[in-house]
Amino acid sequence: MVPHSRKHTTILPGKFVRNFGHTLIVAPHADDESLGCGGLIALLSKYRQPVHLLLVSDGTLSHPNSKEYPAEKLRDLREYEFKKAAAILGVTGDQLIFTRYKDRSVPHEDSPGFQKAVDNIDGILSQLRPASIFVPWRRDPHPDHRATWQIFNKANRGGARLYEYPIWLQQLGDEPDLPTNEEVDVLKIDISPVLEIKQKAIAAHQSQLTDLISDDPAGFRLSPDMLDQFNVPYEMFFTAKK
Repeated sequence: MVPHSRKHTTILPGKFVRNFGHTLIVAPHADDESLGCGGLIALLSKYRQPVHLLLVSDGTLSHPNSKEYPAEKLRDLREYEFKKAAAILGVTGDQLIFTRYKDRSVPHEDSPGFQKAVDNIDGILSQLRPASIFVPWRRDPHPDHRATWQIFNKANRGGARLYEYPIWLQQLGDEPDLPTNEEVDVLKIDISPVLEIKQKAIAAHQSQLTDLISDDPAGFRLSPDMLDQFNVPYEMFFTAKK
């Protein structure tokens, strides 16, 4: 569910990522980094740009009824899959950051823990000093995605440019969720040379794709339609108009 005009935005070559400099990719959940920014991350690695990945939530509500995978074990599995996907994309070790906010309870701007979360992110940003930060689209239809944007929008970014990527917008978004031509510019980047790498990174998240966790019938799984949405030779980002 993306405005028709967005479909005709010029697609920039992959080498454009060199303009981002030191980049921080922020994923509310393990798999968002691969779905929304997998091609970007692979290109940043290809062109030897410094990059860090930050996983915001603990991911423990993807299968809340599983006895085989109680919360702590599920968190460890989700983080293992995140590390595996990141390694496929060329990011390892201390380039990975975990804040472990409770799944579906990432502090939003009206919650008591919001300022503490902002302060936490301020500390991380003051150490990393990125030039570019990628976060979910501000009105992406998931509470953790919106809360993540709110935290980074409020944080002291030290001049870093904020880019926003959609995850659930096309599948679940309503008209008011869509970006308008008045509020954002659209950036599309050609990821065709690294699309296969992106797909391998997505496949690393087996708990979200298969019956790996088989004892929770209500457990989350990415649908084929959702996966098809991210099997395209470009990635799209929004930047707020100045």
